[in-house]
Amino acid sequence: MTDERSELERRRSELTASLQGLGENRADTYRRNSDALALDRAGVKQQTPDVMAHLGDAEGAADEAIRAAQREIRELDTKIDGLPRRGLTTKVFGKLRRPRGR
Repeated sequence: MTDERSELERRRSELTASLQGLGENRADTYRRNSDALALDRAGVKQQTPDVMAHLGDAEGAADEAIRAAQREIRELDTKIDGLPRRGLTTKVFGKLRRPRGR
């Protein structure tokens, strides 16, 4: 159980650490797409339609990556909360139940 808890907590920590990078990527893709759309609306055709579509797709993918990480963190929290904790009471009673000589 403690190995499972440790593994879940390790994965949660990795995901939490990755959120900052995912957020920065999301902000960058939003800014690039927004700038391209604003220029396009102003009549400055700086990007081809294919590039415009790619910028929009990249923004959507960045959004989805953040949502997926947040969703997995919530799922991990639920799993971690469902695992029994190895607290002081468990340690004391575990030692009392264990046969002597081991």
